[in-house]
Amino acid sequence: MRKFYIFNINEEFKILNSDDGYSLYKQMENIHNLDKDNFYNAVKIYETIAHKLDKNKINEELNQKYSESYFYTKYQNTHMINNYYRAEESKLTINSAYLILETNVVKSTFLKDLKNKCLFACDFDNKDYFWIDKLIN
Repeated sequence: MRKFYIFNINEEFKILNSDDGYSLYKQMENIHNLDKDNFYNAVKIYETIAHKLDKNKINEELNQKYSESYFYTKYQNTHMINNYYRAEESKLTINSAYLILETNVVKSTFLKDLKNKCLFACDFDNKDYFWIDKLIN
């Protein structure tokens, strides 16, 4: 299973990093790796790079889209797809600061619903990163 942290990046940072997101990934990785003693600094750096997410709106949109699907379940702010035909297991957890996508496939079903936003995905364990709209298009 891969674990992606998905951030809503400010428009300015998206423009600066649209071709190659390596420097943006390194900044997010530094924030991710800061210890609890530097929590205040991490929050300040994060706030300059990213916006908070509208948790309720994302929850509503996903629930409306998949509520009739046999493969979909939802519990509070966690959405899950277990599609046996595609061999996909994906779990999307919605937080105010970021989303967490745990999946066993490269292109999770949830990603197509998140495109057309300034969302940047980072897999810190595997040193992988991408813009969601570029992966889906």
